[in-house]
Amino acid sequence: MQVYWYSAFLLPSSIAKECDRILRKFLWGGQGPSKVKWTEVCKPMAEGGLGIKDLMTWNRGLLLKQVRDIVINQSLWARWCHVYLIKQSNFWSLPTNGLHSWSWRQILLLRPVAKDHHIYKCGREDKFSLWFDPWMHGESVHTLYGHRVIHDSLLGRLALVKEVIKDGRWDWSANSSDLVDIQHRVQDIPISVILDSISWVALGCSFSTKLARQSIRASSAEVVWHRLVWHPAKIPKHAFCLWLAMRRAHRTRDKLLALEVINSASCVFNCGEVESLEHLFFHCPFSHNIWRVVLATCNILRPISQWMDEVQWMLDHARGHMFPALVRKLAFAASIYHIWLERNRRCFKNEFMPVQEIIDRIKHDVASKLRLGRKTQRCERHHSLCENWGIPLGEKT
Repeated sequence: MQVYWYSAFLLPSSIAKECDRILRKFLWGGQGPSKVKWTEVCKPMAEGGLGIKDLMTWNRGLLLKQVRDIVINQSLWARWCHVYLIKQSNFWSLPTNGLHSWSWRQILLLRPVAKDHHIYKCGREDKFSLWFDPWMHGESVHTLYGHRVIHDSLLGRLALVKEVIKDGRWDWSANSSDLVDIQHRVQDIPISVILDSISWVALGCSFSTKLARQSIRASSAEVVWHRLVWHPAKIPKHAFCLWLAMRRAHRTRDKLLALEVINSASCVFNCGEVESLEHLFFHCPFSHNIWRVVLATCNILRPISQWMDEVQWMLDHARGHMFPALVRKLAFAASIYHIWLERNRRCFKNEFMPVQEIIDRIKHDVASKLRLGRKTQRCERHHSLCENWGIPLGEKT
């Protein structure tokens, strides 16, 4: 239902904002402030978001499919538009004012966006309007030179591009300085020996709503840690908790104290220090102990560093999809999740779980996930690793 309406109309921004509000409330719960800005949440996972579609951008991307259909006259609806709305005019030159329906006017207003991403390749067919289609470096001749150039050329308003091509070369008349200038400007536009074509973004690239949405949204740089969080074998709730940690979005007690929500930021594990993200992962003796045992279970014996150093170590030593790297990624995310869970349990329920039981839960979650993985290499080569985590050996690979 949502896809239908977003494909049919450019919805008012108030509707899109209300839909975003419902999604945001579902994700974060309650009426309080979001842990991560919604614009950040709507970024692709590789750019540090959750890959949730930004509805306004998605709406525009879906509507660009309608623009595309009209340009190439592909669908029954597009043919109807040409007969009853465009008539003898050209889609690119239609005025937006006049007795248009609201939905048709919104499609016309999307033309500048569509024009920026359409690439015309002139060939041996009679598809393109000489004056009104944006085949000349992304603009139309009429937009660049005005109506006078049509009169000077003696070709008429309905002329096609093929009428200024002779023997595979551009051949504009020299009746005016504008026409001479056009002849000079088109020399670097190649003339194809095949049929006319219209590509999206790049030559030979077919249109898709996904590609349209990606091409019109504001992109950001990739974050280096996204493969550590979002890998195929992830445990979703663990990955989400790790994502919040990577974005420093967990509401640790130092943040709550700054907001005057609580009166003390002391660590709930009774170490006497202030609780912050860096302290919780893994400077606090309680979490330090858990992470040390988990690393040992991964056959890793090394000193534990500050939070960002631990993240960097994981990025360097948990690359790819080999069995040891997969175990490390799962163990890292599970440790973050269960330490945070225990922290919340102590804060809000006044319940306490022993360190060993937390470690057992981490091992259970990781082992359960690895048992389900049919493609993991559980063989004699990883005997000690499987034994540590309680994973049965698979067939030798």
